[in-house]
Amino acid sequence: MKIMSSVLLTAALSFGAPLFSGDVYSAEEIEKTAPPQTPMTAGPSAENPGGESAHQVLEVTTKRLMKVITEAQQYFVKDPDRFYGEIELILDEVVDFDSFARGVMGKYASKKVYMKLPNQEEKQAFKGRITRFSDIFRDELVKTYAKGLLAFNGNRIDVLPPAESVSSASSASEIKKAAASSVTVVQHIYGEAEKPYVVRYKMKQNKEGLWKLRNLTIEAINLGKIYRSQFYSAAKLYNDDIDRVIDSWSVDPGA
Repeated sequence: MKIMSSVLLTAALSFGAPLFSGDVYSAEEIEKTAPPQTPMTAGPSAENPGGESAHQVLEVTTKRLMKVITEAQQYFVKDPDRFYGEIELILDEVVDFDSFARGVMGKYASKKVYMKLPNQEEKQAFKGRITRFSDIFRDELVKTYAKGLLAFNGNRIDVLPPAESVSSASSASEIKKAAASSVTVVQHIYGEAEKPYVVRYKMKQNKEGLWKLRNLTIEAINLGKIYRSQFYSAAKLYNDDIDRVIDSWSVDPGA
């Protein structure tokens, strides 16, 4: 069951982009560090008349990951870097690691704090810490997720069709809000338990037309808040020395 919990934590987080709202450091307004993404193209759908739907994005990504897992059973022991690299290539297409990392940093990556810094030297240092944390966060998350997937070893992961996803929304207000501004995609992850774990993805198109996750829950757990709480606790422990927080960071759910 511990392995399954690790898979759930990493699986949900790996698809995540901006999980947080609020005044977080803006890459567009200060300096964007993420490489440009290429919009996905596919046939029209009800969710996205011009291309791939949110459900299709998640479903295709899940199938690709499961294929890599199956193949990796044959070579992982001799060549683990190959496995990590293949998982990373897939995740890079659907995950905005920089936005995710800034969300975890919360107030320590906020535009408000940046604008109050007295000189350019401190502003550059501020941006440098965010970039460094984003790189570490990305590497840690990819490896932790990849290990969890390998341990998962072929159990079912189903993406529910759009109609069933809507019916699985937690409340009438959630359904109304989702219909107006976003799409809720529900994923069932089957493990040792009789019933599947339920993961709800809140997805919304960005200005390039790419579907990106805006929030998620696993049963009743908001994983984004867990990692932010971890970052804040470390900041308190190290008296707001963010460099030390970054140096000691781990996203391993078992750590």
